[in-house]
Amino acid sequence: MEQELIYKNVAVIGCGAAGGFASVLLCKNPQIRVTAFDIKEPFETLLPTGGGRCNLTYDEKDIREFVQNYPRGEKFLLSVYSKFDNAKTRQLFKELGIKTYVQDDKRVFPVSDSSKKLISDLKKHLDVSNFCFKQEKVRKAEKKNDIFCVETENGQYEFDVLILSTGGKGNGFEIADKFGHNVIPHKPSLTSFEIKEKYLYALSGMSFKNVEITINSNKQKNKAVIGDILFTHSSISGPAIFKVSAITAFDKIDENNCLEISLKLADCSLSDIEEELKANSKKTIKNVFSKFVPENYIAKIMQVNGIDESKQVAQIKKTEKEILINAIICLKLHLIGRKNGSEIVTAGGVDLNEVCSKTMESKIVKNLYIIGEVLNIDGYTGGFNLQNCWSTAFIAVSNINYCN
Repeated sequence: MEQELIYKNVAVIGCGAAGGFASVLLCKNPQIRVTAFDIKEPFETLLPTGGGRCNLTYDEKDIREFVQNYPRGEKFLLSVYSKFDNAKTRQLFKELGIKTYVQDDKRVFPVSDSSKKLISDLKKHLDVSNFCFKQEKVRKAEKKNDIFCVETENGQYEFDVLILSTGGKGNGFEIADKFGHNVIPHKPSLTSFEIKEKYLYALSGMSFKNVEITINSNKQKNKAVIGDILFTHSSISGPAIFKVSAITAFDKIDENNCLEISLKLADCSLSDIEEELKANSKKTIKNVFSKFVPENYIAKIMQVNGIDESKQVAQIKKTEKEILINAIICLKLHLIGRKNGSEIVTAGGVDLNEVCSKTMESKIVKNLYIIGEVLNIDGYTGGFNLQNCWSTAFIAVSNINYCN
């Protein structure tokens, strides 16, 4: 007589990147029944990522270098990635039928270049008998004796194991708090900023590559980042600015507490500019400076500072030259507020000291696993936040399977 399988019932609250991936992996085990709860469809949060192409991870082989891209969670993830890193992630995706490729900038994408296709491919693995998806909002989750009781708008359910993976915008913080976890208040991260120098909004759509930004504040003294920036009609944005926002996520920034940054917009030195000016004394100032930055940019700087565009280099005043040179290699801007609703991820979340990095199990509640962005982990753009989701999900599932 065939022996009847003894099932372990697992609840997954939040079916985005981390929760959805955990569900896919759990369903490979026939002795586990998975019930996932979310108000959105599984993996729906992946749709806008990577500009609709889904930037899965980043191709850095040195994990110590990789974790430098997380303002919060670096040490915790060093342990996590030592067990399941970006290379193992790509291999697992391949085994799931999802091939990937690396761009010149080291960002990794599915070969389909489509978040929609990726979601479809992942959801195929959830079309199994031991998976159930409930599009219901979880109102409450608690543990009674050894059983987790999950209450939604439609009813109550009981489970042996609970995975909390609600991301940074769900009610996972409240659920974790009820379980006794310390939750660091969340703040917007990877945001655009409003700037005091509003005249630059006229350059909407203008971008600069590989800009070096130095943060001038007591909290982040001489902290520097490099990346692209973009001026919009109401903010300064782009990957380098997102890095600034991540580093300063818990700093108060408003019109009364502005944050000064210095931007080196071009890959040149003071002597490079001086030599160019010396060699082109009969040319117009705008023409010479336009060799280093876009003409529309230097024209706006000249206009704001009352410098005649038709003036030749030989006629430039010392103060005018200083203004224009600084506008290229040391542009000082003052951030006066984060652009509302522009955040890509959140900083803050469940205290990492209360979660085991080797298993992702809570140190407070047995059989409670906490994964993904609901943890106090956030990274820069480039696939780092999704890698957190893939790796923490894999480790949690590995431990659940091991303890089966």
